[in-house]
Amino acid sequence: MHFKTYRLYVGGLREFDLSDACAVVDKATSEAFYGKYYYTIHSEIVDHRFLWISVDYDDALSFRSYVVDLRDGSRQDNPRQKTQIEPRQQFFACYDTDTKYLYLSDINRRSFLNQYLSESLGKGIQIINVYSSVDEFCQRIRTIREFKFSQVDNLLARTSGSLFTEVGNVMGLDIPESLQIKIGYNNLPVHQARPLIERLMRERDQFESVVVIGCDDNDVEHSFDFSSILKSIPISAVKDENEHFDPEEIKRELLKYLRSPQNV
Repeated sequence: MHFKTYRLYVGGLREFDLSDACAVVDKATSEAFYGKYYYTIHSEIVDHRFLWISVDYDDALSFRSYVVDLRDGSRQDNPRQKTQIEPRQQFFACYDTDTKYLYLSDINRRSFLNQYLSESLGKGIQIINVYSSVDEFCQRIRTIREFKFSQVDNLLARTSGSLFTEVGNVMGLDIPESLQIKIGYNNLPVHQARPLIERLMRERDQFESVVVIGCDDNDVEHSFDFSSILKSIPISAVKDENEHFDPEEIKRELLKYLRSPQNV
């Protein structure tokens, strides 16, 4: 099993945070219909940091009046009624409120999670792709909407021409201890922004974090995070005799990875 990495925004204005995660757990329903699928949903807050969501689901409309006995191939009446659902499929999601990353085990359930979180909060939610290659990101998007980066005072940040020294010179003050900048654009063409993206990539050791947000031809937002070097996280887990994962094992293995020093 692999978990894909995303960003999560509320109303397109701010990143999803711990208060949002707690509100989801407090207000969200444990059962829901979305399209033709029926979902049973468990959500919880772990370590006052992670929003963990475990889902069992299946097609609620498809039905056969018979079943086949695998032992002899004979047809028998289906013991399940049409009003009954056997949720045979699974989906897992985890949001880290410290790093602001969302992890999904199945990208096909992304639209479900988006609707589920939006309805739970009563606010619009956007799940944004995260890329780890400048080329991949620039090929996918058409325009740039925003640059966000932060920097802390260190030897690399004090190099000639760095943002730290330039801000200090412009304001006539000492070099600040930290610097956070958000630059918004009205759909800047990506070919015009690429030189800046590549410069930031070359000088990324000066920064604590750099995130670039752009839009594709369908006006869907995508995110490129310079600190994200993994597109997916592999989780080792074994299915039981009924071909199901143990949700507690998945949660334990994923959180073990996310708590590791390189992710704290």
